[in-house]
Amino acid sequence: MLSEYRQRFGQFHTDLHREAYLFRSGRQTCDETAHIFSDYSDLFRLSTAEELRAKLEETSEYRESERTSIRRLIAFALENHLLAQVREISAEIEEYEANAGRAAQDLRAERFEKLHNGARALGHDNYLAMRRELHGSMGGVDFEMLGAQASQFLAKTESRYVSALAQLLQREANVSIDQATAADLDRLRRYKRFDAFFGREQMPRMYRDLFAALGFRTENQSNIEIDSVPRPNKQPQAFCLPIRVPDEIKLVVNFAGGQANYGEFLREAGHAQHFAWTSRNLYPEFQLGGDAAVGKAWGMLFENLLLDLTWLTATFGFVENAEFRHALSMIRLMELRRQAARLIYETEFHAGKLSGSAGKRYVELMTDAVRVRFDDVEHLRDLSDDLHPASFLRAAAFEAQMRDHLKTQFGSRWWASAKAGEMLIDLWNTGQRYSVEELALMIGLGELNLDYLMTELSKDVVG
Repeated sequence: MLSEYRQRFGQFHTDLHREAYLFRSGRQTCDETAHIFSDYSDLFRLSTAEELRAKLEETSEYRESERTSIRRLIAFALENHLLAQVREISAEIEEYEANAGRAAQDLRAERFEKLHNGARALGHDNYLAMRRELHGSMGGVDFEMLGAQASQFLAKTESRYVSALAQLLQREANVSIDQATAADLDRLRRYKRFDAFFGREQMPRMYRDLFAALGFRTENQSNIEIDSVPRPNKQPQAFCLPIRVPDEIKLVVNFAGGQANYGEFLREAGHAQHFAWTSRNLYPEFQLGGDAAVGKAWGMLFENLLLDLTWLTATFGFVENAEFRHALSMIRLMELRRQAARLIYETEFHAGKLSGSAGKRYVELMTDAVRVRFDDVEHLRDLSDDLHPASFLRAAAFEAQMRDHLKTQFGSRWWASAKAGEMLIDLWNTGQRYSVEELALMIGLGELNLDYLMTELSKDVVG
């Protein structure tokens, strides 16, 4: 049973990701992934989860890796069993919002009520408790403890953030912090002042040269296809989809140029390399579906090269880059503060603590964190099923400490060291077998927390 389940688990992801690639890359006009969930519905039955639990009971305690893999398959089955119960209403929400252009609050409220009721029907105190147990198969996360760290992060970066944001808004948008709107923040995220340094013609060469310096010959990586062909319905943002790990990886990008386009291309290139170097000898559940923070962290490692003075100078001849790096550090801090506030909100919401005050609490947290007035109409649209903000913050903490480790081991130009490339390949080879916390201990980074990240950001924003 276990061997067959693993085979279908892998094939499910191949079929799902292939369909998603075809639609998001503009190769087909309709999203045809719905039938895939129907075709593989046997993977998500409660009876299947019980069979997997029986296999877990039969597996000796000393076979730790095997037991971890089975627990991960159980988590996959239960999570998708729950999502299957709201798939119809999810499609209804998507259709309504695509046509009406506004949030379907009542439908979203109904959807989350079903998810929360489903978690309790599975024997959990609340939805947050269910997520905690599911994540236990990937190393475990104490969401409340991380939420407490997020609160400290917000408090300790508050004064620097407000001061830097006020200056940036005045200079770039000619508005005071009290007058700023969400649209002003969107313009800041795109930050085009120095886009002339980031021409689209350079992007393929930048990718090739970056990984060549790490010891990879990307022209020989037949398992990574860069899809840069313009199409009318192609998603504008870059993305990576692993069709078959590690043999067929799609890196999809529109070479538009500008810092925002470079940032997303670097991030997705990091994802693609991670998948491309994953060992084909791993169980499929260790190649895919592990701790989401792991993939995010490798993407951030390369995206944050845009904050590196030496890399900017060497790659683009962008010597006078202090103002650019300061602005990007500020934008990075803004996003981290937004995710910290979202995490606090989501832990309270999914623990059933907010009742009728969810919208008010969302506005309070987000407005205090970002310093622009939020509307409670967004409070359910901005809510994730999988506590995405926790993965984002943990990934950012790991990436900051990992980057410091690379500089210590291989010098400030770590990205030009073949030895650093060898180390990355060794880590990527483990796929998603380990959580970011487990990887940090293996590498010698120590315990992950937000303190190092906080110190780094405070220095960069002030500087």
